[in-house]
Amino acid sequence: MLDMNGSQQIANMTTRFIIPIVLMMAFQQEYNTEQLSLLAFAFIGSILIILSRIALASILLKTGTKIDRYAVIFSNNAFVGIPIVLPLLGYEGIFYLSMYIVVSSIFQFTYGIHILSEGKQRMTIKKALINPASIGAFAGLGLYLLRIQLPATLYAGFDKIAAMSSPIGMILLGGYLARTNLKDIFLVRQNYWTVITRLILTPLGGLLMIWLLPIQNEAVLLVLAIANCTPTAVNTALFSQLYGGDYEYGARLIVLASLLAMVTMPLLITLSSFVLSIG
Repeated sequence: MLDMNGSQQIANMTTRFIIPIVLMMAFQQEYNTEQLSLLAFAFIGSILIILSRIALASILLKTGTKIDRYAVIFSNNAFVGIPIVLPLLGYEGIFYLSMYIVVSSIFQFTYGIHILSEGKQRMTIKKALINPASIGAFAGLGLYLLRIQLPATLYAGFDKIAAMSSPIGMILLGGYLARTNLKDIFLVRQNYWTVITRLILTPLGGLLMIWLLPIQNEAVLLVLAIANCTPTAVNTALFSQLYGGDYEYGARLIVLASLLAMVTMPLLITLSSFVLSIG
């Protein structure tokens, strides 16, 4: 029942409205100076993780396509990260995860589009800052710094919308899986190298970046560890369709990475907990 047009509409609705509301709601908590400094560390850690992926993708995917590079650099931190972090740490966890989502969005709307369009789309400050995730996070941060709490009725409504992020994300992934030929997913060798790079090799590089930072807060460390090992971003297919590329190949990478992440994510989060001394 869910064709490619329906999937794109759901993804656009989620990206433009639901995810920004989730990020804004994450800042609806009591102002805390120490928490603000931890937010800065989460921001720095997120930048280092993305930069390490860009470097590793250029080294490990020399023969790969532009879609392979995009799939390795950008992960599904919104559709997969939020449903994991929200039950574990509540909006406090999303508070820190918001920095990763904003950093990833800035890179996706600049460097990512530059890759997929093969340089035809220019990287601009406007594209970096005026995107749904950044707008949601900046709006939430503004309310946080001004110490403005939403009225109870508005808060309850937004909270219910934010809760939709997990089931809608799963429906979207299910739609990709239903339309994809399983032979094309599991019997193409290049798929595996790209997905192994995304799920294992780049997270190990990201873990090193997190370990080097002087972060002692376990919530921040856990959020970065989770975001570091999430599977390939849904935008791999959507942006490929918009900016010229084999979006069906991108969808196959998303499905394979999402399936294998059920094995790799628990292992990498356990390893990260040990390396980062998360209790």
